[in-house]
Amino acid sequence: MRNCPGPEKCPYGGYIVYASEDPQYSDLMYECSIYREFRRVKENMERLIKVLPKGLWERRLDNFIAEDEVTERALDLSKKYVRHRAWKIGSNFILLGGYGTGKTHLAAGIAIEAVNMGDTVAFITAPSLKIGDFKTISEKIQECSGVDLLVIDDLSNETENKMTTDKIFELINHRYEQGAGTIITSNLNLADFDETVGARIFSRLGERTAIMRLEGVKSYREKKRERYVAWTRDEFQDTSSKLQEERRKEE
Repeated sequence: MRNCPGPEKCPYGGYIVYASEDPQYSDLMYECSIYREFRRVKENMERLIKVLPKGLWERRLDNFIAEDEVTERALDLSKKYVRHRAWKIGSNFILLGGYGTGKTHLAAGIAIEAVNMGDTVAFITAPSLKIGDFKTISEKIQECSGVDLLVIDDLSNETENKMTTDKIFELINHRYEQGAGTIITSNLNLADFDETVGARIFSRLGERTAIMRLEGVKSYREKKRERYVAWTRDEFQDTSSKLQEERRKEE
């Protein structure tokens, strides 16, 4: 172990070799715990790359910045959803709120935790399903039907293709019947969300769903801009340390 080059360059494929001094006996090989952890992290990262868009790889729960009671509550519920692995019992989580309020960050953070737990995850952005032919969309939705956790991001009533919308709702209903957990984020308010998904599906979802409404929350971009231009109010010194901490968390 003293001459270990590190797991990235291990010449023994992750095993510790004890050479036998007696030619009658074979060398002993033990799996290295350091390499095992390295391989676990590497495999999780490879799975994560396949699941999430590149821009969401660093959107973890531990770097989500909650700045008011509403976002603190949303973060707390997200952590509890992970802690209890609630998707495994068919529990759903819906995040409603305006653009830039952190819904996608929280959903991605939960997805990352699920991947790290070894569960299968699919992450689809509803608007992206409007693009391409119907066969491709049907195949993509079919791939998502059997995963442990499905995230449908940015579900809204702004759709160009009713058949696509129907397919999404068919998927939601299928997962309900299979007892599989789904996370949905939407910029709609509760009444509009109910109308969009339909009373029947909304009623069924409601049986197993926690709904978090991020109402009255300023967008992330708006709050970040306020801190970056705080110098215009002679407040830069009060906010610079906070900005530096944010940068460290984002790296």
